[in-house]
Amino acid sequence: MTALENRIVENVWRFDPVSLLQLLLHLGYSLEDMLFCSHVSRCSQSRLIQAIEFQNSFGKKVIISLNLGLLSGQSLLPAYFFKQVDDNIIDEQRFAEFFGYFDDRLLRRWLLAIYPELDDTLQPNWESRKATALHTLKLDSLVSLHWLTQLVFPELQVRVEKAGLERSIDLGGPILGKTKLGYQAVLGKIKKCPVAGKRITLISDTENFTQDRSWPEEIERRLEKLLFPQLQELDLDVEIWLTIRTQGTALNLKENSYLGYENLFGEQLQPRNIRIFSGYLSA
Repeated sequence: MTALENRIVENVWRFDPVSLLQLLLHLGYSLEDMLFCSHVSRCSQSRLIQAIEFQNSFGKKVIISLNLGLLSGQSLLPAYFFKQVDDNIIDEQRFAEFFGYFDDRLLRRWLLAIYPELDDTLQPNWESRKATALHTLKLDSLVSLHWLTQLVFPELQVRVEKAGLERSIDLGGPILGKTKLGYQAVLGKIKKCPVAGKRITLISDTENFTQDRSWPEEIERRLEKLLFPQLQELDLDVEIWLTIRTQGTALNLKENSYLGYENLFGEQLQPRNIRIFSGYLSA
């Protein structure tokens, strides 16, 4: 076994089923390489996954023991069978091997039923189906927008509200001899119009996401990668703010340091409100 596989064996009790399966799929194992069996016991156990065994002698195989199934403490089999095993009337090994075949099928179907994204036969392209289902929602409503933003920023508190915003419209510069003056004429390149939009406020108790990355940098990264692609087709005016409740540093000259994010030196550090984005989202 590799060092990573040894760590999985030692810490398998920490996993939930879907995390373990996704890790094994990432390591190159397929569902056909996995064998599911129930841990033989007479009483309930404190964990769902009992053990895992890697067998790489004749190809890559994994045996996952769960505290579920026909041989577990919650077995549906009559107690008569187990009494026959205890009295040595039925051979224990042959008994376990016989019902182990049905255990694998039952546990496999149970896992695929509660985690349908793992079943390629049922959902050929799970990610595209999720994206399609997401676009059927009214994402520009306050409730849906709050739900989606909270998924993108689970570490932060989220507040979504209606707000009157300004949309900047680029009209182009006036051209001598072509631009017509009149009631509807606008002199200037940019025209700002009041519009109804949404204001999203992200609230953090700390100023940094990690030791070497600030929250504004992390928020901008997630907005571009996760949130904005889902909102492009809504034609939505949105304003996004970050509120930092407590800050432990004062403004200083360093890379990625700017006024408005870090506090000026003073006796009492005040919460900061930083505008991360303001604009019009469209396809």
